[in-house]
Amino acid sequence: MIVPKNCTALVKGRVSIEGEAEVIGSRRIKHFECEKFVPVYCMEETKMEIYGECKILEGSTIPESWKRLAEMNWETIFLYGDVDSGKSTLATYLANKLGGAYVLDLDIGQAEVAHAGAMGYGFAKDVTSISQVEMINGFFVGSITPQGKEVRCLRGVARLWKELKKLEGRKIVNTTGWVKGKKARDYKLAKIEIIEPDLIVSFEGKVFEGYNVYEVEKGFVLKRDKMERFRARCDSYRKFLKNAKTFEVDKSSVKLIPDIMGGKDVSQFFNAVIGNVSFARLGDGFIAICLKEKAEIDARIIREIKDLYEVDEIFVFSEGEFKNIVAGLYKGRKYLGMGLLKSLNGKLLIESAFADFDVIEIGEIRFEDGKEFFIKKY
Repeated sequence: MIVPKNCTALVKGRVSIEGEAEVIGSRRIKHFECEKFVPVYCMEETKMEIYGECKILEGSTIPESWKRLAEMNWETIFLYGDVDSGKSTLATYLANKLGGAYVLDLDIGQAEVAHAGAMGYGFAKDVTSISQVEMINGFFVGSITPQGKEVRCLRGVARLWKELKKLEGRKIVNTTGWVKGKKARDYKLAKIEIIEPDLIVSFEGKVFEGYNVYEVEKGFVLKRDKMERFRARCDSYRKFLKNAKTFEVDKSSVKLIPDIMGGKDVSQFFNAVIGNVSFARLGDGFIAICLKEKAEIDARIIREIKDLYEVDEIFVFSEGEFKNIVAGLYKGRKYLGMGLLKSLNGKLLIESAFADFDVIEIGEIRFEDGKEFFIKKY
């Protein structure tokens, strides 16, 4: 098809371009494949082959505030906005327009550089999506929401930023869409104080008095419902499980965090208190309780257990749930990506695309039969 001059083709599928066109800020991209709509602005009459969907709009879908931001003199920016406000699209546009930039993706719910449940950074150039960026390093959180995990998430921010700030090049920090309420504000401010960006780029108007804030419009954004966001997370798990194999791991050769099979055996006590217990272990600041069959534990009993043992966290899962647990794999301080913990009962089995790792960090997510489930944690 022929796209007229000064028009934008919103395309999805497999695309080839002949002519002077800009794909989210990049004039070097001529062939690409995408699962969500990508804007292609045509500076001249342009021939395009599209195997998928296409919508033609007059003019450019890139807001003027985005274009001005690309021309400004900054080294580090911090993107601030609600869910589906356009943060990832802006990060992609800026990286392409600038001829490349580092992107630190802190959105553990809709992670693109890493996978859902983890943060990561990489170098973006001539991409149609941040999900195409190869992760240089990351940090495993094990949850898809920062709420209740703020301290752990901030540890990840501090560790990754300590590495990234030493690298030459511009940096774009993408964050979660959690912006409503005092806790969300305090959490964002803590990240801002760690990173100390030159600009806070806000989709939500003037925020954070006393900071250098640059306001931007949302641009062309398609809202995603809960199911679409769920599918995006599942795609991120599959990305890191591509070419995965199942390994039997020598328990003495790796560090398991938390070591839910180590610590003190308190199975007898918990079987007497709540029954239905396969095993229970008291570790450093936590208790792991495996139930023979899935069941709820009364909140009052949970509070009493925490007070009695002076622990912060209690993991509760059934024997049926004790498999396909998303785990973060490290080699030293290098985050490799995720694997699936298949079994800890007798043998330590893990499905992974990585064969050489020395740390396995257990999360609160299970990925089984292409679906996402969550382990109960109190």
